[in-house]
Amino acid sequence: MYKDFKQFIYKKLIPFIKIYKYISWRFYLAAHQEINLIVGSGPIKFKGWFATEISTLDITKEKHFRKYFKNKKINKILAEHVLEHLTNVELELMVKNFYKYSAADVNIRIAVPDGFHINQDYINTVKPGGTGEGADDHKHLFNYKSLSLLFESQGFIAYPVEYWDENKKFHTTYKNDSNGQIRRSFINDKRNKDNNPLYTSLIIDFKKK
Repeated sequence: MYKDFKQFIYKKLIPFIKIYKYISWRFYLAAHQEINLIVGSGPIKFKGWFATEISTLDITKEKHFRKYFKNKKINKILAEHVLEHLTNVELELMVKNFYKYSAADVNIRIAVPDGFHINQDYINTVKPGGTGEGADDHKHLFNYKSLSLLFESQGFIAYPVEYWDENKKFHTTYKNDSNGQIRRSFINDKRNKDNNPLYTSLIIDFKKK
């Protein structure tokens, strides 16, 4: 009941949110030479990054990208636990929009739940229809191979940052947040005590070929 009420109020506020966000965008453009974009940000904001939600930037719709980026292309994109909510068609549209409206030297940092994670409780939490928050809307459980293929098919090169492989080995080169902070990562998530990767994400940086 409470969730339905919140959604009702949010829908009523969307026109005002769009106006506020566009004004914020104009100020951001005036203050920054490079465009660092967060998609599906929720309440998360990082200094120097322009945070968006589906109500202001639907990453599957080119007209939304054209509205914001027709005159200046994106330098960095950050998406944490967003792609698992999209259908195959929506994912293809998203990647095409990312490619078309990004600079030649763009870095796209994607984080999603890791389908090769060694902990079965983790898998049960994040899999489509799983027990975790939002998992009822999850449509994919990616691994480093399937996520890489999605972007490589559209002209990107994959640079894995954090992932489990098919041999149950954990890999990470994540040292800092210069390409975007992933909160649910080995170095940033407080659940990873004693250097034990209990809660990690599949994180890959993508660049154009």
